[in-house]
Formats: sequence, C-alpha cells, structure tokens
Amino acid sequence: MNAASPLALTDRIHALDTTRGFAVLGILLMNIWSFAGPQAIYDYPVAAADWGGAPLQTWAVMHTLFEGSQRALFSMLFGAGMLLMVSRLDERAADASSARIYYRRLVFLMLFGLFDLFVLLWPADILFIYALCGLVLYPLRNLKPGTLLLLALIVFSVQAGLRVQNWQESIQLRQEYAAAQAEPALPKNPDQATTERLQAWEAMEQRAHPDLDAPRTRELIRITGSGAFGEFLASKLQTSLMLLIFVGLKSLVLDSLGAMLLGMALLRAGVLTMTAAPRSYALLMLIGYGIGLPLAAWETAAMIGNDFDPILKARNLIHYDFRRMAVGLGHLGLILLFCRRYPRSWLATRIAAAGRMALSNYLGQSILCGLLFYTVGFGLYGRFTGYYLYLVVAGIWIMQIAFSNWWLARYHFGPFEWVWKSLTYKERQPLRRA
Repeated sequence: MNAASPLALTDRIHALDTTRGFAVLGILLMNIWSFAGPQAIYDYPVAAADWGGAPLQTWAVMHTLFEGSQRALFSMLFGAGMLLMVSRLDERAADASSARIYYRRLVFLMLFGLFDLFVLLWPADILFIYALCGLVLYPLRNLKPGTLLLLALIVFSVQAGLRVQNWQESIQLRQEYAAAQAEPALPKNPDQATTERLQAWEAMEQRAHPDLDAPRTRELIRITGSGAFGEFLASKLQTSLMLLIFVGLKSLVLDSLGAMLLGMALLRAGVLTMTAAPRSYALLMLIGYGIGLPLAAWETAAMIGNDFDPILKARNLIHYDFRRMAVGLGHLGLILLFCRRYPRSWLATRIAAAGRMALSNYLGQSILCGLLFYTVGFGLYGRFTGYYLYLVVAGIWIMQIAFSNWWLARYHFGPFEWVWKSLTYKERQPLRRA
C-alpha cells in the first residue's frame, strides 16, 4: 500500500465505525433544538410551555441522558481517529511525511468547518474547533495511556477553575445588584463601572429567563423562518461569527481537547480497538453511568426546582465536564458491549456505514435541517419544540442510515470524505466501486 493513501476497508475497525455512527447520529439529539428554534427555548424551556410538545419534560430527559455526552463521545472518537491515522502512517512512512499529511488533513478540516459555519450557516459547528485542537495532538501521539489521561484531567481541571471564577463573579454581581436595588436613594448618575456591573447582572438574568415574546426574539424567529434572504444571511453570518469567537474559542477548545486526549488514551489502552479485557466494557458502562447519571439527574432537578437560576447554572458548569464525560463513557461502554456481543449484526453493520460517512452525515444534518427550518427551505423555524423535534430526528436518522448504506454499496467513501481524503493525500482517490 502507498504510504500516502487512506486506509483500505479491510484495515478499518468495525467497532470504531459503529461507535462513530452512534455518535454522529446522536449529536443531532442536542443540535436539533438550535436548528429548530432560538437557543432561548433550550436554555429556559419553561418559556415555551404553551408551544406544545412538552418542552420542559423533554428538556429534562435530554439534559439528563444526553447533554454534552454526545459531544464528548464524538470528541473522544475524533482524538482516537487522528491517533489511529498517525500510527498507521508512521508504520508506512517517515515521521516527516506523516506529519505533513496529518496537518494538511487538519487544514482542510478547518475549511470544512468554515464551510459549515458560513455557507451551510450552522452557527454551532464543531469541526473548526476540532481542527484547532488537533494541531496540538501530533506531538503527543507516542505518550502512554496514563500520561494522556493525566493531561485530559489537567485540561478539564483548568476549565473547571475558570468556571469557578465565573461562578464567584456571578455571585458578586447579584449581591451588588441586590444592594443597589435596596438602596433607598439610588444616585441619579452612578459611575460607569457600577452601571456596567449592574447591566451585566441584568443581562445574565435575561439570558437565564428569556421572554420568547420579546421583540428581539420574535424578530429572530421571523428572519430565520420567513425573512428575506439578505436579512437571513446577514443574521446567520453574524451569529456564526459571534459563536465561533465567544463560545467556540472561549470554552469549546478546552472542552474538546480534554475529550480528545481521553479518546487517545482509550485507543492506546486497547478499549476502542476491542483488545481490552471483556469485563472492562461492562465496568466502563457501570462506572460511567453510576457517576454521571445521578449527577445529571440532580442537576436537572435542581435547575427545574430553582427556575433555572443563573447562579445555579454557573455552579453546575464547574463540574459539567466531569459529569458529561462520565455519561459519555457510560454510552461508550454500552455501545462497545453491543459491538462485542453482536459484532456483525444487522444493526451494527447499518450504523457502521453511517460512522464511515461521519463527516458527510454531520454536514448532511446541517443541510437537511437548514432545508426544514430556515427561510431558504420550508421555514419551520420556531414553529414547534419538545418531543415533536424527535420525530424530525428519527426521520433524519432513517434517511442518513439508509443513504449511507446505499452509497457505500456503490462507492468507497462518503462524498465529503472523498473530497477530504483527495485533498489530504494530494491525489484523486478512487470513488466508484468496480
């Protein structure tokens, strides 16, 4: 085999493809809320109680079982996949050659991320952030599992430390605001610093308890669902840029990097290649769910019981990564147990095809949901929420699983995978099967 060529089908790890299939399909469980309506609905589902679809109850189930855990699983598999690619390249080529291929692959992944952000107009794209995180993984490729695990814990601890600061700051803001409101004679012209801090707390309260009938929210729904193309495009481009800068680069880099390091550790330990001890998969599931699900259920109940208090939300973010990673590891253990017991079952094989086309299916979700919810398609944005969204999710899953199996019966790679691999290896890859 040419050193500068992608993996042959016979070199693929079926369980890894199956797990990736579950991950790419599962990530839509959470993304569908942002595709279908304002983020405010997921942040405060009480506000949409009269929309139908039991949004609060649906939110509670999704938040407990899947919030952050699907992204954790997807990120772990990305780290493992990049390590697997580099390890096999190192076996076939010199280090310098494998490094060039690796970094070229990431550059084009960045371009796919920008394509998703600014052409397909999905503001919550994760591909660009994954490519940024991937830049630091190559020098770590030969580390032992324990060292990789330690690095992952350090990354998550740094993130938690930053969130402790945000939590303490939010407490201080509320105290200052309460003191100002209790003052019998407020100054008519408070100094600028005081004004900014009072406004910061008011903005935090508004984000925690948004009004879906507020003019700004109603205008967002109108523009996204039925607005003229020009105003829709301007709105989406602005949102994509703002989320990339203030959410992606600020918090998702550490979020993703820690999970990737953990995925690399799991690959090195043989868990993702199915060479670990059989009992380790049941143990992974039991420990992951045993820690993560009670913590997630407690967070969910606390948020509902305290009417989504912004201070409580800031506090929950401190242990957010540890909770979502634990649930994600529980999902991983369950999926790998299924792969171990039914390695070539009808379901595993069908899901594995979706995993082999993970990039195409991820971008395909942006395309399909854009056509369903945006003004360029059916304009269903802001029309329904709650469990109604999961009828859409089920339909997209069926469509993507069926299409993946149909396509791979005729072609070697998914359509976007073929473009990515051809650019990465600087050679047009064979697409159609003989």
